[in-house]
Amino acid sequence: MAEEKKETVQQEETEITADKDVEVIDAKEDSSLEKRVQELEEEVNKWKTDYYKVFADMENTRKRLNKEHTSQVKYAMQSFIEELLPVIDNFERSLAVETTNEEAANYLKGMQMIHDQMMNILAKNGVKVIETKDQMFDPNFHQAVMTEHDESKEENMILEELQRGYVLKDRVIRASLVKVNQ
Repeated sequence: MAEEKKETVQQEETEITADKDVEVIDAKEDSSLEKRVQELEEEVNKWKTDYYKVFADMENTRKRLNKEHTSQVKYAMQSFIEELLPVIDNFERSLAVETTNEEAANYLKGMQMIHDQMMNILAKNGVKVIETKDQMFDPNFHQAVMTEHDESKEENMILEELQRGYVLKDRVIRASLVKVNQ
């Protein structure tokens, strides 16, 4: 009986020692597993962050390309119109000539009709003449090339238009050259 008790005590001690070893192993295993889980979570967060950055870059690129495309479509005619403006200026100079000759007057009428038709086409495509008559000088639309003093007019009032200016949609193609009251 004493031997049986000794064996039972030894078995219990072995079981307790084994349990402690298992607990130590489990604690080490838990610690390494927790560390591994933490590493994997950090890696997942890094990948998520990278994904969001790439997604944001793609979205910004898409928006920029759409904006550029819209701008290109909106202002596609700009270079053509810029080349056409000197022709319109020459038409206007020729129409400003006064004549008493009936034949020349008929030519001027025909040229006036062509000029009007061209201006209507430009207006349909978003080109507008910058108004200067009875307007205050605005550096966004006008370029002052001369100044003069007229007491009957306000300061910075446009006195004379020397060359017409034009706007395409909301962009100034050519500023009006003007004489301004000082």
